[in-house]
Amino acid sequence: MTNDARSDERSRMRQFWLRVFLALGMLWGGMPFLTLPLVFIGVIGAPFGLFVTVLNGLTVAPACVLAFWHRRIACIWLSANAAVLVTAAFTFARRPHEFHHAVTIAFAGSVLVALCLDSMELLRWPTALDR
Repeated sequence: MTNDARSDERSRMRQFWLRVFLALGMLWGGMPFLTLPLVFIGVIGAPFGLFVTVLNGLTVAPACVLAFWHRRIACIWLSANAAVLVTAAFTFARRPHEFHHAVTIAFAGSVLVALCLDSMELLRWPTALDR
């Protein structure tokens, strides 16, 4: 097998795994819509927590869809969302009586999606829709 064929196979595998990751990111981004009623029944009480939860629910899935065409813009969008989520996590950690594991898992998953997509961009993986 020549180097050219190996590199082409490697590129196709990276593209496949990027597509799988973006599909999982869209599923993860759709999950906050299922848990959004928890916000309105009082599980998340702080106004900043409400804002962050709604923002997270409206960010991850559309950004993963956008990443199929414009990965760099999606990376910036998800990184900004991750910064807001980390800030919110630290403010929630200050109030131990308001600590909720479900919110922490949702925030950690969204931050992980942002970090993985950023690393794929920095490593110059092929775009999701290249031939």
